[in-house]
Amino acid sequence: MRFLTEAERQHLRERLAQHGASINVEADERGFEHDGHLVFEALHVLADGIPERLYALLHPASPKGLARTQTWEADPGRTLLFFQKIAEAGAGAVES
Repeated sequence: MRFLTEAERQHLRERLAQHGASINVEADERGFEHDGHLVFEALHVLADGIPERLYALLHPASPKGLARTQTWEADPGRTLLFFQKIAEAGAGAVES
């Protein structure tokens, strides 16, 4: 299941790379159709398992951050909901 926009997906990959995490979701066949694995990794590498912290990293509340991410066509409520589900039950919580 894909629930991130391409810009959100790319931003998470870049942030993970900056932290030295190597995640290659394309090598995993589920990675083509499933953002849960990327979010699960980002939650634990970037946000100490806290979904709200990961959301704040992805869509910062500063005026510059909001202006930048408004062009991503993301659904903020849906994104946070998926982050919370994954934090509670792992990547498999959003598979379908």
